[in-house]
Amino acid sequence: MTTEVSFLDGNFGPVTEEVTTFDLPVTGTIPPELAGRLVRIGPNPKAPPDPATYHWFLGDGMVHGLRLRDGRAEWYRNRWVQGDAGEVVNTHVVGIDGRTFALVEAGSQPVELSDELDPLGTCAFDGTLEGAYSAHPHRDPTTGEMHAVTYNWAWDHIRHVVVGPDARVRRELQIPVAGGPMIHDCAITEHHVVLLDLPVTFSLETAAAGVAFPYRWNPDHPPRVGLLPLDGAPGDVRWFEAPTCYVFHTLNAFERDGTVVVDLVRHPRMFATAVNGPNEGDPVLERWSLDLAAGTLVTETLDDRPQEFPRLDERRTGRPHRFAYAAAVGAGLRHGPALKHDLVAGTSEVHDHGPGRATLEPLFVPRADGPGEDDGWVMSYVYDATTDRSDVVILDAGDFTGEPVATVHLPVRVPFGFHGSWIADR
Repeated sequence: MTTEVSFLDGNFGPVTEEVTTFDLPVTGTIPPELAGRLVRIGPNPKAPPDPATYHWFLGDGMVHGLRLRDGRAEWYRNRWVQGDAGEVVNTHVVGIDGRTFALVEAGSQPVELSDELDPLGTCAFDGTLEGAYSAHPHRDPTTGEMHAVTYNWAWDHIRHVVVGPDARVRRELQIPVAGGPMIHDCAITEHHVVLLDLPVTFSLETAAAGVAFPYRWNPDHPPRVGLLPLDGAPGDVRWFEAPTCYVFHTLNAFERDGTVVVDLVRHPRMFATAVNGPNEGDPVLERWSLDLAAGTLVTETLDDRPQEFPRLDERRTGRPHRFAYAAAVGAGLRHGPALKHDLVAGTSEVHDHGPGRATLEPLFVPRADGPGEDDGWVMSYVYDATTDRSDVVILDAGDFTGEPVATVHLPVRVPFGFHGSWIADR
């Protein structure tokens, strides 16, 4: 077992105070069309943990948010977030039906947040969610429904959970699986949910030893990808043999000429030797093509630079897409420049934020009614090691390598964490 990265040093380390600040300084001009909140969340332990046993995924959650309106950066806030019984909720923030929810997988349920990011308590989608939820719901742009795949160590199944635009569960289908796999993400197409059953599984032996995060690499667990019709029954799942690897994040999936195409970030393995966070080799962007007639899965490397946190224009969720955005990463998920991929032209661009500066997950925000898939902005929190503070940087997606449209200067740093959303005003 190795723990080469502590996930407590540098910008992985927690901040110690909740901050509220108004009228932040800006370099450049914030587009007046941007009216909403850029929110994100990640682990931020309240009390100093033991570096020898700390797992990055288990730190107390802290949500960060920047409010933009009328070309101004009105406020920045950060707040600790926990479930009602003290459960960790630290992985994603989404907006549904004008409400804001902090999410985590496998255990506790969502925590609802106020517009100012204060926790309002655990919320099982108004009592309609029976079990655990997911960190990665995907919204169907046609129906507005959010599809997720959820899991729990005690279940002999996984669940396809559909939350409607009214923030209430419409479907919770149980799909039998063996071995207790850790399923962080899924994907959807126009007609299918993509299920990822890969060889990181619950380890009873590890749990019995008192380890707080008891999921381990399991080479005896056959890797496979399942296709479940959106309104299908458990017996309708069609399974495909998959590469031996692990996937935290899909970019998108779509259907084309009898094939389901899934773009994702592939890790060679996970929690085999480094067990306190993702640190088992370079994650790269791949395309998996599932041939419905032949029953086969073929892989293709789209970009072999180490990267994570892939995002796209979410109006293209489940449909063919051209552009992708990601954060370049090094060993131990050390962040670097931002990447933009043109998957039709087969080209990529790099936005280097400058010496000592590293992007967190980049989000694409479309221009209102903009016809182009990259007609909008790419927004991200960017850490500056030279000042030990962070900025929010707004790029023109169509001029990705150019100077930022605007940079909002924060009075504090935002640690490297997980995921977030642009939640536009209604």
